[in-house]
Amino acid sequence: MVIDPGHGGEDRGTKGKKYGTIEKDLNLKVAQNIKKELEERTDAKVILTREKDTSLLSETKQKEELQARVNIAKNHSADLYISIHHDAFEDTSVQGITTHYGANKWSDKKLAKSIQKAIFNQDVDARNRGVKGSDYLILRENSTPAVLIELGFTSNESDEKRMNSEEFQTKSKKGIVDGIIGYFTA
Repeated sequence: MVIDPGHGGEDRGTKGKKYGTIEKDLNLKVAQNIKKELEERTDAKVILTREKDTSLLSETKQKEELQARVNIAKNHSADLYISIHHDAFEDTSVQGITTHYGANKWSDKKLAKSIQKAIFNQDVDARNRGVKGSDYLILRENSTPAVLIELGFTSNESDEKRMNSEEFQTKSKKGIVDGIIGYFTA
């Protein structure tokens, strides 16, 4: 399976308003923790789309970068594709965790529901924004079941504080892994 820590290199993603959290750095840390947990609890081969603060392609356009990430899943015949992100919004009151799946893709929706439910079974003390069918390139172009998880809003002070805490990172990591295992065993 492929875990995609969103952004990287020159593309920093969002930046926290209160604590200055840089999305690409947090995405990588979370993805590395999920990989470790999956490898400890299952016999899955887990591939990260990036293992350090880099882009896959040098000086590329976003569409080509995203397609290169999808191609990693295709080239490795991955069973799943999980993209890790942290959101932001102009309205700083918006908060919570959302799991996106490819619109009109039943297996993606099943995976999204399994992960979202398992995250909240960990008592993460965050708003549950549910699962949403979305048309993101990495979801649309993936032939394997794929989801994009937004683990909170860097633009919201309480979300930003929570997402940086070890407690939340441990609980959300366990929830994501439980959700992946649940998807395969349901």
